[in-house]
Parts: sequence; structure tokens; C-alpha cells
Amino acid sequence: MKRLIRRVLPALLAVVLLAYALKDISFADIAGQFRQANYGWIAAVGLITALSFYVRGMRWRQALLGLGYQPTAFRATVAYLAGIIASMIVPGSGELTRCATLQRTDRVPFSQGVGSVVAERIVDLLMLGLLLLLTFLLELRRMRAYFSDLSMAAPGTLGWWLVGVALVGGLLGLWLMRRALRTHTLRQHPFVQKLIRAIQGLWKGFMSIRQLPHPWLFVFLTALIQGLVWLSTYWLLLSLDSTQSLPPSAALTILTVSSIGGILIPTQGGIGTFHFLVSRALVLYGFTAANGAVVATFLHAVSFGLSLLLSSLSFLLVPFLLTRRPEQS
Repeated sequence: MKRLIRRVLPALLAVVLLAYALKDISFADIAGQFRQANYGWIAAVGLITALSFYVRGMRWRQALLGLGYQPTAFRATVAYLAGIIASMIVPGSGELTRCATLQRTDRVPFSQGVGSVVAERIVDLLMLGLLLLLTFLLELRRMRAYFSDLSMAAPGTLGWWLVGVALVGGLLGLWLMRRALRTHTLRQHPFVQKLIRAIQGLWKGFMSIRQLPHPWLFVFLTALIQGLVWLSTYWLLLSLDSTQSLPPSAALTILTVSSIGGILIPTQGGIGTFHFLVSRALVLYGFTAANGAVVATFLHAVSFGLSLLLSSLSFLLVPFLLTRRPEQS
């Protein structure tokens, strides 16, 4: 039941947000956008997207080297691509899928791989904070107007009570679990032993961030990833007559709001979330809500299609890597 809710709820959110964002436009408007696009720029975006995926694989390899494993950047990239296509089906499953794939191809323990991914995600959150700060500095007036339009009312008394009860209940549950694990009998249970080993592996993978062989290379690759994603967004804007006059900071605004939306409202491939948030952001640059929705649909369709095409290559490459996986030490 829980698995069904996890799969159905994001899809339902995606449909609702997509329907709301596209309620005032027709498919003819979207088709016209594709007919007028400059496909030279789109081809360049495809190359940049492929390069950004490889750089992500290189960065993940740095964390794995800190754990003592030495997969090539190519193998880490293939596992990352497998995770992308999985997250397009079930949001949040990409991280687990790429760790499971690398366990199959390079025998990297699953729990330690997940820990290294968690460390990556924390670094990405810090980069998102810097990205948000930079966007506010460059587009202060527009960003203030954007978030004021999206502001929500503060929860009422009942809402605060529910938050308080959930917080107290969570802390009480953690205290009871910790107390129960201290009993000798429970600690010897096979399931508890397996859970403890998994947590230890997860923690070891997370702490790989402190054992990086080249910390500054990890930082550089992280900044390069953000730069490539921004560049691909800006080049997509250059491919349309209606958006090629927008300043480079517009691509930064689009990248920021879509990244925040992907965290707060995760849907399959950003469907619905991207359309809703980016169309509202484009209103700040003189677009109507309908025209903004058309442009947002074009941007998402191209990015989604390129990601789907590149990540699908993992289906062809993983069996090849399985036949040449390293011997288990």
C-alpha cells in the first residue's frame, strides 16, 4: 500500500500541476514553438548535457575513491544514468538505483554507495543555497515579486499542534528505539544485526566526504556541474526567438526555481512542477502566463527528452560492464 501511494501520489501531483499550468494554451502553440526553434542550439545543449552527466560521474568517483573503491569515471557515469531513468519512473529512486547498479558492475557495497550519495546531496544543497543567494543578488526585485506571489498562509493553531505532536512523536520513537537496541537480546537478533551493519555502511559512505583524495577537485567538479546546467538552460533560451533576448540571469532564475520545486514537490522528471514554477518565473520577464507556459513546456520537453535519450544508453552499457566487472577483493 505504501509503495502504491509513493508511486501514485507524485504522478497525481504531476498531472494536476501540468493541467493547471497548461490550461490556457493549446498543443498548436507548443508545436509552433518546436517548429520555430533553432536546432543548432539544441544540438549544442545535447552535448553540454552529456558532458554534465560525465562530470557528475567523475565527482561521484571522487567520493568512492575516498572509500577505497576505484571504479572508472565511465562506470560511475553509467550507474548515474541508470539512476536518472529510474527517477523518471519513481521520484527518489534514482539514488538507490545507481548504487545498486554500481554494486552489480563494480562490487561497491550498496550501503556505502548510498552514504556517498547522501554526502553528495548535502553538498548539492549547499550549492543550491549559494545559487539562490546569487539569484537574489542579481534579480532581487524579480525574485521578491516571485516569492510574494507564491507565498502561502501560515498554518493555523491546529496545524501547529499537528507539527508539534509529530515532532514529539518522532523524538520519542527515536528514544525508544535507542533504548531497545541497548538490550543484549535484541542486538543479537539477525535482523537487528543486519540493520546495524547497513547503518554503519551508510555512515562510512557518508563520511567519505572527509576522505576525498582531491578535495579541491571535488569542489571544482561541483561548481562545473552547476555551470554546465546553467549554460544548457541559457542556450535553450537562445534557441527561441521569443527568449533569445532574455539576460543570462533569466537562465539562473529558471534553474533556481526549478531546483527548489524539484525538492519541495518531487514528480516524475519534474513534470508539472517545472511547468508551473518556470511559467510563473517567466512572467517576471514580461511574458504572459500563457506564453510563459508554452516556453516552459518547450524547455522541459527538450531537457526531458535529452535526459531520457542519454540515460537509456545505460540499458545497453550495464550488461557490457557486467561481463567485465572487477574481481571481488
